[in-house]
Amino acid sequence: MIKKPKILFIMYDGLTDPLGQSQVLSYIKHLSNDYSFDIIGYEKSEIYESQKIYIYKEIENLDIRWLPIKYHKKPPVISTIYDLYLGWKKAKKYGDIDNYDLIHCRSIVIGSVALLLKNRYKSKLIFDMRGWWADEKKESGSWDSKIYIPIYLYFKNLEKKLFKYSDHAISLTKTGYEEIISKNLKPANRLSVIPTCVDFNIFKPFDNEIRKSIRSELNIETNDTVIIYSGSLGGNYNIDIIINLYKASKKLNINTKILILSHTDFDYISSEIKKNKISIDDVRIKSCNYSDVHRYLIAGDIGVINYKNSYSTIGRSPTKMGEYWACGLPVLCEINTGDVDYFINKYNNSGYLIDTDDSGSYNTALTKILSHATNKNELRDFAMDSFDLLKGVAIYKIVYDKVLNGKK
Repeated sequence: MIKKPKILFIMYDGLTDPLGQSQVLSYIKHLSNDYSFDIIGYEKSEIYESQKIYIYKEIENLDIRWLPIKYHKKPPVISTIYDLYLGWKKAKKYGDIDNYDLIHCRSIVIGSVALLLKNRYKSKLIFDMRGWWADEKKESGSWDSKIYIPIYLYFKNLEKKLFKYSDHAISLTKTGYEEIISKNLKPANRLSVIPTCVDFNIFKPFDNEIRKSIRSELNIETNDTVIIYSGSLGGNYNIDIIINLYKASKKLNINTKILILSHTDFDYISSEIKKNKISIDDVRIKSCNYSDVHRYLIAGDIGVINYKNSYSTIGRSPTKMGEYWACGLPVLCEINTGDVDYFINKYNNSGYLIDTDDSGSYNTALTKILSHATNKNELRDFAMDSFDLLKGVAIYKIVYDKVLNGKK
């Protein structure tokens, strides 16, 4: 039997996180046919306890070894340094036995460990950047204090090192790709674009019976218009676009409900709703398993994408865009968000762009989106055209083989 290349996939997210399940495990399950994987991720205690059995069942009988590490959030900075030490220690324990052929580094945070492992095992290295992380932290206000200036500079320097010493880099967006090329951070022949993709076996097509069932569960009327948001809130994920869209709908005399699918602290979301003087009777907040997200999306009418508009937005590839489309939801998003403008302009009636500086923009978008009969099958086709998981897997396989074989 031919020995498979041994790959360490290392990230600072958790495999039990919704993103870990959708943007890591979904790919690696397919790739494990050709490669042997160790996965190191940092797991949040509450999600880990509720999801670990599911993860172990998903990787059962696959060539995947999961090496979870408990994530530490406090105290700031010190906890991250401690986490990186734990990651280095665990990777070294298993790498000294198996000697990794390739390190797949997902995001800049874990990059220092990835570079050390590359040197220790003379491994190939892929830098899967996932966006301009240090800039995201700075722009979100998380790193407002002067204390964080040296930390920001450290990670920007690490970012340059990862581009320089990696054998290949991956950008989520074409906009980000162009920025990397223009700054001479990586040559085009060692850089690929892989957006956040969708597993269509999990995000199933629109089903009217599911829609009725979920609306009944949430006490939402058949004729209510449901604005849905799936994902984190706070920091770069501003709730304002959701609030403003709701208020615009009320001015248009539309019976509207807001449905938020999120693991973000319930009290934080509730306080933001109350602060904006939204009737709590019109809001539903739900935390659910990743495998059930599609059921709640099917109950909606409009899918919201919300990122704070800033420099780092060029690297944003909203996971929820393909997931919304897969379940038949047109999207609303602020202009100049990564490649979102490109995709909405590419596909007719797939969604609308909002200029948040123009209050009338919300009314216009709502009127357009509600005046067009949504072709849910067509939206799913759009998702399959641009965000098919198997297409992403195919590109990763090309990159892996190219790097492992030493090709440029």
